[in-house]
Amino acid sequence: MSLSGFIAKTGQSPGFIAFMAHAGVAAFLLSLVHWHQGVVGIVFLLVAMVKEFWFDVHYELNQDYADGLQDWSGYLAGVVVALIASGAGL
Repeated sequence: MSLSGFIAKTGQSPGFIAFMAHAGVAAFLLSLVHWHQGVVGIVFLLVAMVKEFWFDVHYELNQDYADGLQDWSGYLAGVVVALIASGAGL
């Protein structure tokens, strides 16, 4: 598979789109906070864990723990990106 084919296929993957959406929301929300970002990031991830592994599994259609892990890992990636960006002064 060519590089352009791989990029096109990945960009249309529902899993990739969901991961990037969760990462973007987390990075955006954490970038709004300027007070103890590390603590806020940990609290955000704990709340996201409850949301993904309990609420979504019980109340969303066709949602299982693997989907929750993928979504939560997107949140984790977004928090990490926001913390790195704030540490770099970006």
